[in-house]
Amino acid sequence: MEGRERLRRAVLAGAEAALPEQLELLRSLCSIDCGTGNEAGNAAVRALLRPALTELGAEIEEIPAPGLGAHLAARVRPAVTPEKRALLCAHLDTVFGEGFAQKHPFRLDGDWAWGLGAGDCKSGVLIALFGALILKRAGLLPPWELNFLLTCDEEIGSPTGQAVYARFAPGADLALVFEGGREREGKPAFVTSRRGVILGEIQVEGKEAHAGGAYLEGRSAVLELAHQIIRLYGFNDLERGIYFNVAPISGGRPNGIVAGEAQGAFCCAGIPRNADFPAIEEKLRSLEQAVTVEGCRVQVAYHTLFPAMEESGKNHAAYLRVAEAAALLGWESVEIADPSATDGAYLSTHGAPTVDALSAMARGIHTTEEHVSISSLRERTVLAALVLGMLE
Repeated sequence: MEGRERLRRAVLAGAEAALPEQLELLRSLCSIDCGTGNEAGNAAVRALLRPALTELGAEIEEIPAPGLGAHLAARVRPAVTPEKRALLCAHLDTVFGEGFAQKHPFRLDGDWAWGLGAGDCKSGVLIALFGALILKRAGLLPPWELNFLLTCDEEIGSPTGQAVYARFAPGADLALVFEGGREREGKPAFVTSRRGVILGEIQVEGKEAHAGGAYLEGRSAVLELAHQIIRLYGFNDLERGIYFNVAPISGGRPNGIVAGEAQGAFCCAGIPRNADFPAIEEKLRSLEQAVTVEGCRVQVAYHTLFPAMEESGKNHAAYLRVAEAAALLGWESVEIADPSATDGAYLSTHGAPTVDALSAMARGIHTTEEHVSISSLRERTVLAALVLGMLE
């Protein structure tokens, strides 16, 4: 216990000293337009993070993601040959387009830091980095290899980031995911299961005709799409929390013409288990055969945006590591499931013991009113450092 108390004191002092540095770097990060696909913004963000990774003594690898930028994979190896390996994961992209950062500049107001992406996920990136830096500066880094995985396409389901996780997650002994923090009844809450998501699109081909003079010769794609939308909503499983939603929709030309084409995008959210995906996919495929408007043709395309992050003994064990560190701070934490999806699902699916929601408390995520709690930023940095410092 004496060693743990020394660690706690060192980490608390280190986090307090590092906070101004964190906030200044957060300001710089939030001043860059780095929405998914903004390659120049992604490059600028990577450049800002390099000094911290270099101070950690990390071996830095930039993994190209054409059209998106690059993912950062950085290894911090201990002096001794490591027997175990931990992943520290966050993402570099936001949901905001070019020019948004200038229109909504970073600012501090009391306990809040306002900035686009401040909560999702730039504070998470900084908590992961400074949690390790505090230990490095105090000479307390663990005898584990630390792998920082900072990806550039999480906001669109990690189409290329998946390969990064497939490469690093197998065989990892712990995965810490620095997505937005959670609380339950005033207690810090950490996520060990999340639900999966499917995205897709329905395309309908009909036949155009004059809506007055040749109405009966037409085959309305819009009418068929309406039937398909009703079928999709009929797949909802309210008891299990599996929800289908359609938006946006479009179709046809001027309203004097029977619509010859129509399309609608859809989402299936809340998929609790990966074993549930095949049955849902079968329902989606059935839409192509369930045509109401004779003469119309229906095509359905879909893909998994995120698999489910299922409950598991491994994830529970990862949570217990975090809970032990939280207890050292006097926190009574709770383990929760969360309906939203993150890259933690990929890590868990590849077998890494995963715990998520390790970042700071934030509000207005994905809006131009996004802001993050400064005190929470400091507290979660302390927690991250303790989790790492307690690895043996």
